[in-house]
Amino acid sequence: RTSQLLPIANPRGEGNSNKLGSSLPRIDPCINMRALSIVVFVSIASAARAFAPCQRRSVHNERRTASAASAASALSASPFDVFFKQEKAGSAVKSPAANGGGLDEDAERRKLDGLVKKKPLVMLSSSTPDCKKAKQLLDSKFAKYTVIELDEEEDKGKALRAVLKTQLGRNSLPAIWIKGTFIGGFKDGPAEYGGLNALENKGELDGMLKYVPKTKHSSPR
Repeated sequence: RTSQLLPIANPRGEGNSNKLGSSLPRIDPCINMRALSIVVFVSIASAARAFAPCQRRSVHNERRTASAASAASALSASPFDVFFKQEKAGSAVKSPAANGGGLDEDAERRKLDGLVKKKPLVMLSSSTPDCKKAKQLLDSKFAKYTVIELDEEEDKGKALRAVLKTQLGRNSLPAIWIKGTFIGGFKDGPAEYGGLNALENKGELDGMLKYVPKTKHSSPR
C-alpha cells in the first residue's frame, strides 16, 4: 500500500498572515485622490446652486427698490398733481417749482393725458391775445374750465410745449380740449373743428359745451 501523507495543520498559525495579506486588494492612491476631488467638486457645486437664487433675489429686490424710489421721486416733482384737485371755474393753476432743473417730457405727457380725461374742459394758456380772447369767450358761456398757464414756470412751459409738438404737431397757444377732444386754439385747429372761435361762428360751440359744468357767473380775465 501506498500511504498518503496528510498535511499537518500549523497550530501556531504561521504563514496565515502572509496568505491573508496577499488575498486583500490593493487600493491605488491615485484612485483615492480622484474620489476626493469628486467629493470636493460636488460640494462646491451644491453650495453655488444654493447661493445663486439668493443672489438673484437680492439683485431683483435692489432693482425693484430703485425703480420704486425713482417713480416716487418723479411723482413728487410733477407739477400736475395739484391739477386734479382744481375745482374753481377757470382759475389758473400754479404748479410747484421743478425739483432739480428740467422736467421729464414723458411724465408731463402722462399727467396731461390724465388731466384731459378727468376734466371736461382744459386749456393750456399763456399771456398771448388769443389766449385772453379764448378765456373771454368761455367766460361768456359760463363754462367751467381748468387753465394751465405755461409762462408761469419756464421748465414746465418748455416741457408741455414739447408734448404739444410731439402729440399734436403744433405748440401754439391756447390749446383747448373739450370732453377729451382737442379742438385747437382760438382761431385755428383741426379741420373738423377749426378752433374755439370757428365753432362759435358755426353755432356748434354751445352743443359741445352742453355737458361741461357751468359756473354761476363769469369772471373777467
